Amino acid sequence: MPSADYAMTMTHNNYGTSSNGGEKTVKPMERKGTGWWDSFSTVIKGVVGSGILALPVAFKETGLALGSVCLLLLAVVSLYSHRIIILSVQALRKKGMGPADGRIEFQDLSKYSLGKVGEGIAAFAAISTQLGGCTAFLVFIGENMAEVAGTKCITVLMALMPVLIALALIRDAKLFGPTSHIGNAALVLAISTVFWFGFSESPPRSVGSYEQFKFSGLPIFFGIGVYTFSAHCEVVSIEQVMTKREDFLSVLNSAFWVITILYFAFGALCYMFFAENTSEIIFDNLGNSPFLVFVKICISVALLLQYPIVLLPASVTFEDILNVTDKFMWMSVVRVLLVIFTVLLAVLIPSFEVVTSLVGAFSNGIVAFVLPPLFYMLHVDGLGPVEKAVNWTIIIGGGLLSLYSSFAVIWCLYSPDSMIC
Repeated sequence: MPSADYAMTMTHNNYGTSSNGGEKTVKPMERKGTGWWDSFSTVIKGVVGSGILALPVAFKETGLALGSVCLLLLAVVSLYSHRIIILSVQALRKKGMGPADGRIEFQDLSKYSLGKVGEGIAAFAAISTQLGGCTAFLVFIGENMAEVAGTKCITVLMALMPVLIALALIRDAKLFGPTSHIGNAALVLAISTVFWFGFSESPPRSVGSYEQFKFSGLPIFFGIGVYTFSAHCEVVSIEQVMTKREDFLSVLNSAFWVITILYFAFGALCYMFFAENTSEIIFDNLGNSPFLVFVKICISVALLLQYPIVLLPASVTFEDILNVTDKFMWMSVVRVLLVIFTVLLAVLIPSFEVVTSLVGAFSNGIVAFVLPPLFYMLHVDGLGPVEKAVNWTIIIGGGLLSLYSSFAVIWCLYSPDSMIC
């Protein structure tokens, strides 16, 4: 899912000399970077974002039992796809590909795997994911603030347009550094508030009293689930700056256990709190107390500050494509147009549930299910027939599910009474 820019640094390999019997020998010095716990924390921050707030309505769409099974399956496949991305990067290093410091980003992996075509696919997936994430932020902010102000979502978004443009025109990403802490604090406050209200005002009933299986909701759940678990570009960057890169797979395993438990607890419990009345904006189930209004404002401000961070990579990519990186006026025009585009999308698709599901199925689906197994089979030697079959199953099955879910979400948006909805 879209997340904050992790401004982490890594020193290049350094070399020193030592004397041994009059001869000078060159020996590598230890590369400095982040430790296990820092990497673990950063992975969790990279994966968990605003998408968690869409999980309760995902459970409502599929029922408690089917939603639980789907969440577990998505967690397992997502962990596998994140692991094989890292294994592919490590395989390239062993083959001597990439720079001397071993830093290979997701875009580099795409280029080494599929050349210019790979670069293009990765760029398209990244841009669509980033712009989709920005749109989801705007829908959430618009619906929340419209409820607080007693007005329409479009009015809120139009009023915020000058602020969004001003934030997008800031070119120094370091200025946004503190905003990630604001976002984390706001998300913790929001989740805690929902749990407090649910357990105190609408405690869960017996498990058997809830709907268990609603297969018509699978496209929505698939898209939201992929959206909430996807952080492939981020984990590649996090692995780069770890002191002991060989330990990163254990970091991923542990982080995904914690994330899956958190997602299940929040998604399933919130559905159990509110059952079929679960709203796509979960705060709508909590009333309008002054404290709740404060929480809504906090998380809306946090997402507003996250917006330019998520938009920035898409802006830079477009500026590179148009060759205007040294032309201030045209760079500004590109960023203003991207803001207008995301605002228009938020106005045309004013549903947090639909936007997160569509972005997850269409954009994240490519990065999560198609590219990782393909890269893995291209770069990791010695794969057996069973492992190859598993990876081809993920590519074909994941690709088809992504296409079907994208089609179903769009179709149901305009024909909600259709059989597939």
